[in-house]
Amino acid sequence: MHSILWILPILGVVLALIAVTRTIILQARSKDQQWDTTDLPVIQDPIQAAQRLAEAVTYATIAAPDWSETDFTTFNDFHTFLHANYPQTFSKLEVLDAGPHNIVLRWPGSDTTLLPALLLAHQDVVPASSPDEWTYPPFSKQIAEGYVWGRGSFDAKGQLVAIMEALETLVENSHKPKRTWYIAFGCDEEIRGSHGAATIAQYFKSQHLSFAFVLDEGGVVAEGFIPSLPHPVAVIGIAEKGDVNVKLTCIREGGHSSSPDNPTALGILGRAIWRLESKLPPVIMTAPVRLMLTTLGLQAPFLLALPLLNLWLFKPLIALAFRASPTMNALLRNTVAVTMAQGSEAPNVIANQAEAVANLRLVPGQSAQQALAWVNRRINDTRVTSTVMERTLRSECSSIDGPEFTLLTRAIKRVFPASIPTPYLMTGGTDAIWYEPMSRQVYRFTPACMNTKELHRMHNRDERFSVENLKKATQFYITLISLDTEILS
Repeated sequence: MHSILWILPILGVVLALIAVTRTIILQARSKDQQWDTTDLPVIQDPIQAAQRLAEAVTYATIAAPDWSETDFTTFNDFHTFLHANYPQTFSKLEVLDAGPHNIVLRWPGSDTTLLPALLLAHQDVVPASSPDEWTYPPFSKQIAEGYVWGRGSFDAKGQLVAIMEALETLVENSHKPKRTWYIAFGCDEEIRGSHGAATIAQYFKSQHLSFAFVLDEGGVVAEGFIPSLPHPVAVIGIAEKGDVNVKLTCIREGGHSSSPDNPTALGILGRAIWRLESKLPPVIMTAPVRLMLTTLGLQAPFLLALPLLNLWLFKPLIALAFRASPTMNALLRNTVAVTMAQGSEAPNVIANQAEAVANLRLVPGQSAQQALAWVNRRINDTRVTSTVMERTLRSECSSIDGPEFTLLTRAIKRVFPASIPTPYLMTGGTDAIWYEPMSRQVYRFTPACMNTKELHRMHNRDERFSVENLKKATQFYITLISLDTEILS
């Protein structure tokens, strides 16, 4: 026993020395890359671009869950606005027919042997609840305090307008791409519908298209991503979480509330909900998160790099640290949130049946059946039944080993030189997943510098997009397309 007690501290010292030595070696091998300094076309007038984004916001392009209830006139008017404001793009690029409310463009390249690339954004926005509580009306043409305000200004008309501004600038500068570029703006991303990206993807499939890479909305250049990391982090989603909705049901004799036979169906369901939300699912360290931690560790101060580069020793510490932030915690595990519940329709009636819906976000590799099994284990009550209502496509992890990811990081460093580009796991869903069968390189990145406070405005009151971010986003797309031509020449 005494010999074992002596061995334990020695073993701890040895492990610590291994971790320290490994960190020093890995950081020493990671040398700063040389980034491009050649002159490229630049956006001419960011204020005019902001005015066009502000006008784009005035079109309340809301896709209704019941597609027949969608206001298609608004989408048509938005298309008219784009044609009027980007005449060179719509006259010089080929306009394709991939659904009546979608916008799909093709910019032919000079080398038809190269696989084309695909840029994505979406036209639709979420509804703006409680408009009287907004600082400015959510669908007004408002520029103030250096921001374009309104629903969709960030998600994702800011990105859509930046792409259009970049294309218009490049066409006006007589740019000739070597690779063919496709641009696709779907109409129903926010409801994960079948008329937008799903239809466009089916059209591309019918044309037997494959893409060198696909770039959609996603991670941003995040300020304060990890405390004590001095640089902003450009997080590039190389996969996204899937989601599954599980209906929880409890059936029990109801009656009048004056003579209850407790627990009621709703009370039993409440206990089940508490059990679901009171304990975190286990940590699953996916490939995108491992790549992210390693990339950041190579650039981080030594004391932060030590745990990031040695997950074999510090994984529990990383999990504990990430647990303090809901955003970071979601990178490491499945999450569950009960979002809907229903009992009786009157306060003095005990319902015979109570229902709730739990939304689970699943890390890559996790199936709906695995999620359902975890739900049943956690609830552990035969009086509550659980059934899968609906599920989304399961995302695959894209490759970062080819020139496509290098091109993306070069463009990011050119426009956001202080940032650290890194792979990342998207915790939300995007249109990008529809195009995964057509490319091994599907990336999710929004070229804008954001902090947590700004990100919380998305799908919330007072959504906004800064004029500076619009300028940088436009320059990013100009740079991406220009550098691609330069590299291939």
